[in-house]
Amino acid sequence: MLIGFNNNIVYKDDVYHVQTENSESDKPVITTFIYLKGSIVASKKHDYTDILNDEDSEKTIRQLMENQHKNMIKALLVGKFNI
Repeated sequence: MLIGFNNNIVYKDDVYHVQTENSESDKPVITTFIYLKGSIVASKKHDYTDILNDEDSEKTIRQLMENQHKNMIKALLVGKFNI
């Protein structure tokens, strides 16, 4: 099972760290955080309990993680999280 993604993104002369992780715990949740200088500036969570028993759940979870990670980076780069 995929644990997560990490990228450093330069936006307006600052380096943001984008981290997406899969909790795989009692409450299956994909969480993405955007950090600037160690502080969280944005986050998004997606509960995927409803797909756990699907035949292709692992593939679907990976796709959900990739999409959420990419969408948060896109939102950052269009200025949605300006400080």
